[in-house]
Amino acid sequence: MTKEYRHSEYRKRKHKRNRENIIIPLLTTSIVLVILIFTLDQINFGIRTAFGASALIFTSFASSAFIIFMMPYSKAAKTSRFVKSYVIAGIIGYIGFSASAYINFYLIAGLIIFFVSLLLFETDSEHPPALGIAMAFLLYRVPLTGILILFAGIAIMVLFRKLLKKIGVLITEIKVR
Repeated sequence: MTKEYRHSEYRKRKHKRNRENIIIPLLTTSIVLVILIFTLDQINFGIRTAFGASALIFTSFASSAFIIFMMPYSKAAKTSRFVKSYVIAGIIGYIGFSASAYINFYLIAGLIIFFVSLLLFETDSEHPPALGIAMAFLLYRVPLTGILILFAGIAIMVLFRKLLKKIGVLITEIKVR
């Protein structure tokens, strides 16, 4: 059996498994996002009222939830990649926002994209929605409290992923014979 054949077989099984069991991941994604919105809103992070800043940060979480709960077997869905990518993006994004008072906006935007992409690659933590987090800090001038929103969201997503994996709702590996 060649490697190409095994990969093709893996993709067929993965797709078939998802088709048969799509309702649970769909419900899981929706429920986790609603709980995330509710929790962050209740602890006054202003998901709905912060001039779009919190909302824009939250949209990256929505993209990540799709990856984590609908495609849990993908490399980007690994918990370590998700956490590292968001921490890197948040820190670089906040540094970029802080520096934008002194440096040209477009230059800072380019530097943020460059450095976040480089660090995600170098730390083996590629998780595409994280780049949106970094840009949100710059575009919406998200203050330091944005880091708190980020860490609270990360914690909620990771806790739900672990819980769902433990009770058997989230299956992160598909075995190919």
